[in-house]
Amino acid sequence: MKKLVSLLLILCLALGLGLANANADEEIRLKFLISTSTADFEKDHGWSVVQEKAGFPIDFEIINGTEQLMSIISTRQPYDYVYLSGANFKLMMENDALLEIGDLIDEYGPNIKEAITTLWPAVTVDGEIYAIPSTAAQPDSLRNSITARQDLLNKIGWTADKLPKTLDEFTQLLRDIKAAYPDMVPLALANDTKPVALISNVASAFGINAGGNQGAYQLIDGTITYIIDHPNLKPYLEYMRGLYDEGLLDYDWAAQKLADARNKWIGGQAVMVYNSWNGFAIDTMYELYEDMDFSVLPLLEDENGKVHAQTYSGVGAYGGIPYTSEHPAEAIQAINNLMEWDTHRLIGLGVEGVHWEYDENGNFKAIQPAFSEEKNISNVFIAGFYREDIYPTYWEVRLQKNVYMQRCFYDQKASLLDGGERSPIAIAPSTGVENQSALEKRVDDALLAYVNGGEMAKVDEAYEYWHKNGGEDVIEFYNTWYAENMK
Repeated sequence: MKKLVSLLLILCLALGLGLANANADEEIRLKFLISTSTADFEKDHGWSVVQEKAGFPIDFEIINGTEQLMSIISTRQPYDYVYLSGANFKLMMENDALLEIGDLIDEYGPNIKEAITTLWPAVTVDGEIYAIPSTAAQPDSLRNSITARQDLLNKIGWTADKLPKTLDEFTQLLRDIKAAYPDMVPLALANDTKPVALISNVASAFGINAGGNQGAYQLIDGTITYIIDHPNLKPYLEYMRGLYDEGLLDYDWAAQKLADARNKWIGGQAVMVYNSWNGFAIDTMYELYEDMDFSVLPLLEDENGKVHAQTYSGVGAYGGIPYTSEHPAEAIQAINNLMEWDTHRLIGLGVEGVHWEYDENGNFKAIQPAFSEEKNISNVFIAGFYREDIYPTYWEVRLQKNVYMQRCFYDQKASLLDGGERSPIAIAPSTGVENQSALEKRVDDALLAYVNGGEMAKVDEAYEYWHKNGGEDVIEFYNTWYAENMK
């Protein structure tokens, strides 16, 4: 990486693009890639605050997936900042596509260093920092769970107080749904909820932690274990395959994106959907269906009556400076300015007395309709560099924009009972195993293929491939790091 950066700096100097050679009269405009569903940036209060407080004008563009990201980097498009998911951060690291920014943060980022205290190991490799770690906005919550049309379940005797808690009860629920609603999918599923093929509610009964944000790794008897080595993986897969063969799961699972699974549920084609707490229009459904109600299904109990799940924790996203950036120092300066305490709150929450107020307990409370109308996407302007010390509190105010979404979130969180566990690799750094993403994808593909009608031999092949092509190096790295840093 250092060699690559050095070559790039030499090239920049040769082309007259270095900061020292920049025309003093030329305005520096930063280009930030962010994740959002709308491009109406200027309508949001947060956008105006950013333009005022960043110290440099910022042009925002929407990043549309991994392929676009790698195309941008490979064609050397000069973005100064990019918001990254965990998978995309790993991919960028594997492709040496991020600048080392530790020295820049030391020089230009006092607010960054003050705002983030525990998460730096996740972005540090051999003492060098490659991104700003952004805290999980919803710590110790559940990211994905099964949501059901409770109005439809009520009609077949599965009232909210009788929802399934065991595998046998869950199987019976699916059979009852299929019998009562033959034209509807009992459970809509997608191939892009990660880890793919692991449904948190069902995996719980097998002692498998799913539903979080850190992949399919968990502690078993004090050792970090990947899903392919989990002792209960095959029993789980065989159970799920049985449901699929019986027509109780979505036949489109392997080919279907989450948006399509959600649309089935919203459009009355599915009774249940495996989904995050957000991103689907429950409020719209209350307008579409006369007796509409919904429930979050419990996590199923194991043979000892316990539930298991991975909670959302650690780093929720990453703020990176691509190696193609023409203004890395200015980008860090701008981020530092936006992470200043009052500015960060002004972007995330807005103006006291206009967008928010304190409730009787001294907590932040949204003022409606101003908050929803003027702060709808304000969080995206600081996404990738949330303040670890305060942003989760802001986020819970943002949740107040939609009462149904809020209820879904808290119901999912409540379903954890005492069975939620943070991932042991929640703040682990990059392993340095260059094909880790490919290895994990090979396993994901094999598990999903088997559940959707394939042969168990494919799972066995993935097991062998994992162990012979770098998977053991991944596990050895994580366990060594965990023993040195977390025990």
